[in-house]
Amino acid sequence: MFDEKREKEILSLLARRKTRKVFIQVPEGLKTGVQNLADFLEKNGISTIISVEPCFGACDLRDRESRALGCDVLLHIGHADMKLKSEIPVVYYEYFIDYDFIPLVKLLMKQIKFRKICLVSTVQFTRSAESAKKFLEKNGFFVRIGMPILGCDVSNAKKFEKMVECYLFIGSGRFHPLGLQEKTEKPVLFLDIEKRTLEDLSKEKPKMEIKRRMRIEKAKYAKSFGIMVSTKPGQLRMKHAEEIKRKLEKSGKKAYILAADQFTPEKLLGLKIDVLIDTACPRLAEDSEQFKNMILDYEEVGELFV
Repeated sequence: MFDEKREKEILSLLARRKTRKVFIQVPEGLKTGVQNLADFLEKNGISTIISVEPCFGACDLRDRESRALGCDVLLHIGHADMKLKSEIPVVYYEYFIDYDFIPLVKLLMKQIKFRKICLVSTVQFTRSAESAKKFLEKNGFFVRIGMPILGCDVSNAKKFEKMVECYLFIGSGRFHPLGLQEKTEKPVLFLDIEKRTLEDLSKEKPKMEIKRRMRIEKAKYAKSFGIMVSTKPGQLRMKHAEEIKRKLEKSGKKAYILAADQFTPEKLLGLKIDVLIDTACPRLAEDSEQFKNMILDYEEVGELFV
């Protein structure tokens, strides 16, 4: 997982910062290899602390903890730099995976009914995109690369929306392609490298819209709102929360600003809240059933007053 080449690359990045003590953040999928990386860095004179908190992306920097624990550098693995301000220097190691998309694209290419496509994936597969683009172009497709995308940020893909007929997401897991499908009217085709299947997610769009409209209509009759504010540096939207609170109170609603690093159902036990409004991670609304509360995205609040 962290082979010799990756270990040396990371050591070189840390050496440029003259790192003495490093705080290491990794996503869950890389946690099984992080001890070997820590051993390697310790042997090379760098003290390490491993964060065992979940890491949801570059929005989730643990810079305050890093500084409090006496580290001089935060090593953030697996995500791209979102240009956030940090209390200590951050070294980003994006952990690219050299995966050949071409055999799977070749296998399922006849199922792609569109000729103008935008090729998308996560940051790990950035290096794999160009060869897939050339292969598709040789087979008569018009291709643009809209990478990388995050679950909450699809701007790299959206900028090509008017130029293409569909998006082709290549990777694993439906989280990212569904996030893109929610933000676009163009079909999102999901080429799953694990299942080796091609799925058209555009059929999910009407279902998502119906659920969204139902949430909003039901929320219009609610009396008590909890506005969720995350203290994660890339999710902190206090100004939005205060503005929403003013609007709700002006319309006769009760509104409370709720703060947490990570929101879980257990943290809200005991609170009498009819509707939660999410100003944190944009994908929290998908967890409404777990929270046993209706969750609206902060961008939907304006529709409550229409």
